[in-house]
Amino acid sequence: MEVRQLRYFVAVAECEHFGRAAESLHIVQSAVSKQVAQLERELGLTLFDRSHRRARLTPDGQAFLAHARRALRGIDRAAAAAVDIAAGNTGLLRIGSSVVFNPRIEAALASVRNAQPGITLQVTSSASTTGQLAALAADDLDAAFVTAPPDTPGVRVHHLWDEPLVLAVPAAYARIASNLATLAELPLARPARADNPGVYDLVTAACQAAGFTPRVGPALTRVQDLFAGPIASGRCWTLLPAGAVSQDSTAVALVQPDPPFRVPAALALPDPAPRASALSLLAAARTSTATKQASNGS
Repeated sequence: MEVRQLRYFVAVAECEHFGRAAESLHIVQSAVSKQVAQLERELGLTLFDRSHRRARLTPDGQAFLAHARRALRGIDRAAAAAVDIAAGNTGLLRIGSSVVFNPRIEAALASVRNAQPGITLQVTSSASTTGQLAALAADDLDAAFVTAPPDTPGVRVHHLWDEPLVLAVPAAYARIASNLATLAELPLARPARADNPGVYDLVTAACQAAGFTPRVGPALTRVQDLFAGPIASGRCWTLLPAGAVSQDSTAVALVQPDPPFRVPAALALPDPAPRASALSLLAAARTSTATKQASNGS
């Protein structure tokens, strides 16, 4: 059974004439007659009494008409919903983030919610940039906020801002840690390179520029656990987004590196066909970034 067969059947039922139905559908009468006859064969029903000049519904045809109309209304609603989804007016927008949530991202999400209340935002966070990009390429996400993303087939990256990083060091290093070289003998805690090769390599390059290769420290998982354990006890240091941590421990010092250290933050979208609502998120993220930069005077 095809949608056009249902439409032709309903048109003939309403016009009570194959010719007039064909005119209303802007097709030839033979096409209408052929498709209605095929529908009757598929259903095993005689839908019209053709013994008169007018096409009158049989009792079976009358009973089927209500179902045909109901089915066509559902199809039309589904088509209208698809148009709204394609236009970015409704539907589910699946967003990933390996970036620590900050005012820029929060403002972008709020802007999309306010401008397009028919869209449901589903946000999932992960420390793995490569995992987020893989989910995007596999169509498991519609957009992803990521840091220093590597090139990924099927994904296009839109740079938004450069995220400043702060040193988290044992308190004894508070006065000297701005010079990375003073941390050469202390192991560095950070995620595995496979999770975010871009940031991993940038940090390695910064350490090498300061004259040393970072020693391997514990894997960076939960920040607070790292603070309370290895860093507080003087066994390692790390680099974190400035907005990800607060100074609530006397055993850990937060120090601005000199020179400042920043990593690129971006919104990644499918390439070549992102959803309209994902493009709206990109526009909102760019606006919130510009607003933040203007308020900072930079």
